[in-house]
Amino acid sequence: MATALKMFLEKCKKILQRYPVVIAALVIYLYYLMVSVDFFSKSFNNGDKGIKSLFDYVIEFDSLFFLWAAAAALIHLQRFRKESVQKNEKQRQLELILERQRISNQLINEITLLMQDTINNPLGVITMTTQEIRRKFMNDIEILKWVDRIENSAQRITKAIRDIQIHETQKALETSDIKT
Repeated sequence: MATALKMFLEKCKKILQRYPVVIAALVIYLYYLMVSVDFFSKSFNNGDKGIKSLFDYVIEFDSLFFLWAAAAALIHLQRFRKESVQKNEKQRQLELILERQRISNQLINEITLLMQDTINNPLGVITMTTQEIRRKFMNDIEILKWVDRIENSAQRITKAIRDIQIHETQKALETSDIKT
């Protein structure tokens, strides 16, 4: 029973949110019908044959204007609330996107640091070894060509790691510029 009532209230709330103008118009014109019926029943029952003063008309129908004003206020309130909900949803989506970017940047930074530690140590050993080989075999051109190839490859790996770091640093700066 409670769940059925809750579902009914949810549906009423959705209808009110979706069609506030129609609901307001329905309330106004139902009220107008009640006041009109009351007005004419009092007029004909009292034997006035429907003739009343202008003041009597104003007294009978004055709340209709207040209902129109209340309906207009309700419609504006509903529009502002809807805009607020949409703004909050958009802000939440932007926060999610920024959080994903932050996590992605953090992950790539950690991977880059791991690559540096894992790759730079062996590259240091390779560089020191090639320098030793170059010093020992200074006169052997064939061995020096191989050492040059090894050193060039090591430099390319070092440059690639540096490029990844620079790229991630630039992305982090761009992301911080977007936030501010």
